[in-house]
Amino acid sequence: MVTKRNYKLTPSTYGFKVEMWNDFGMKRTVYENNVMDSSKVVMDWWESSKQEFDKMKCEQKVLNNLVKKEV
Repeated sequence: MVTKRNYKLTPSTYGFKVEMWNDFGMKRTVYENNVMDSSKVVMDWWESSKQEFDKMKCEQKVLNNLVKKEV
């Protein structure tokens, strides 16, 4: 798998805007007070990215089944 992990840290009026992407192409944006907290959020999200992806796939299957039942 090609690693797509990336992040962008932008100063904002709230501290720092943190935009991050994981290996599955998922994106998350959060606001943190300082650079250290921002780094921790990025690392924690990357570590849990497989779980997040699996959870999203499961939710998508449930939604698809609900749509099929409606049709």
